[in-house]
Amino acid sequence: MSDFSPPAQEYAVLFADLVGSTQLYQRVGDEVAFEVVDRSIRAMRVVVEARSGRVVKHTGDGLMAVFPDADSAADATLAIHQIIKEQPDGPDRRLAARIGFHYGAVVASGSDVFGDTVNFAARLAELATPGKAITSVETARRLGPEWRSILHSLPPRIIRGVTRPVELCELMCEAMGELTIVQGGHFLLDSEPELRLYMDTQSVVLNSSRPSARIGRDPTADLVVGDSQSSRRHAEIELRGDKFVLIDRSSNGTFVQIDGEREFLLSREEVVLRGRGHFALGRSCATNPQTVSFVCL
Repeated sequence: MSDFSPPAQEYAVLFADLVGSTQLYQRVGDEVAFEVVDRSIRAMRVVVEARSGRVVKHTGDGLMAVFPDADSAADATLAIHQIIKEQPDGPDRRLAARIGFHYGAVVASGSDVFGDTVNFAARLAELATPGKAITSVETARRLGPEWRSILHSLPPRIIRGVTRPVELCELMCEAMGELTIVQGGHFLLDSEPELRLYMDTQSVVLNSSRPSARIGRDPTADLVVGDSQSSRRHAEIELRGDKFVLIDRSSNGTFVQIDGEREFLLSREEVVLRGRGHFALGRSCATNPQTVSFVCL
């Protein structure tokens, strides 16, 4: 019996996630919030299909789609932001979307697709700010010349699962004519992002007033860890838009466990912290005597 692997195909993979849905459920109740979210996702699906795309699956309060080329994905990105903005809801029920897309090889299995391109596009969506989109430089080079004027280069950064710094571009959606993305308080965010860190008797609260923290054996760090497996300047956390990003700068790595998920090793990489969980410097959370707990509010 011979092994069979389905042939790789090339697509632009796009992830679009709604922002503000959790607060919406808290504010207006399950029934009304579900109607708003469901209508928004259905509207996104119409946009995808109208631009030669296919919705692969729903991802919580969002979707994953594939397109035959990068231009179609970029076109759908602008249209998704526009249609979410135009949903017939008052300012107190308004949502926004964050989008990431990347062109590359995928492996198709049934109606689903898999591979590094898919994983990379999902991580780009995590990094995007509401009302905007992030893509790779490689994908940006595939876009037609009409897109070049609204692409903004971002500093290279380490992304989990990628061994080298990655060059990214932000699609400046608000620069397209009548498409004006509403910022700040017009999104359904009840309060500014806040991250709380706890370790032994130490605690740190990060927000817009205090947007970053250093963690390690250095006595001047914001959280001082005494374990010998940790580096002096082991890790940092910084606020980017409405997300807190954990950045590993160590020799032994940072072990991260987000509640409900498996622990993973962050090694000279970064990850967006979500919900609540734990991380430990230099060794697993299960064996480390000094584990940092975090809560995203």
